[in-house]
Amino acid sequence: MGDALQGNARRIRPGNRKDFGVAAELLAASLADDPASLWLHPKESTRRTRLVRSFRVSLDDSRDCSDGVDLALDSTGAIVGAAVWLATFHVLPRETIGRRLTAVHTYGAYAARARADANATYAAGVQEQHWHLLAVGVRAAARGRGYGRDLIAAGMYRAAADGVPVHLETTNPDNLSFYQRLGFDTTAVIDLPGGGPRRWLMRQVPQPISNHPRSRR
Repeated sequence: MGDALQGNARRIRPGNRKDFGVAAELLAASLADDPASLWLHPKESTRRTRLVRSFRVSLDDSRDCSDGVDLALDSTGAIVGAAVWLATFHVLPRETIGRRLTAVHTYGAYAARARADANATYAAGVQEQHWHLLAVGVRAAARGRGYGRDLIAAGMYRAAADGVPVHLETTNPDNLSFYQRLGFDTTAVIDLPGGGPRRWLMRQVPQPISNHPRSRR
């Protein structure tokens, strides 16, 4: 695994705050039709705006807590993909009044639905230390060229360097075979409360490595 990931690392770089506007828009566009997005943001007229807000919060949290934002670049250097990761063995965001207000601003009348989603997923999850993939997306015009695989491989490489597994969730059954090809196994399947979509929790243990190709700040 190590040699392949080192070869792919040339088109993956860490994200900075100046990139987050572009990255949030990219993720919102890429995941607008995801079952979780449709359930948490059922109003089509506001879905894209609220998704951008949500992903911007995730990007800021990832950068602050784990330095876990990865960007995929095409041959011109343009951003065509993004992945957002959190390391559970770092200091994670704390629940505050400010964060609750942000959730209301992001989810509107469906803030309680978002809390129920998070609580159900957390209850079904694992408590071991790991790197967690919060979101990954690739521009529609750039799909099928391996950018999504490279973004996830970069996170797997980092997890291997830290000696911990990788966890993720998906509500899109079409994603399962893709993640399985990358070595992920399903650890739990839950139906989100209130008529929400089915969610698959998945885990992968990267092979140990001796060095890390991703540049750090």
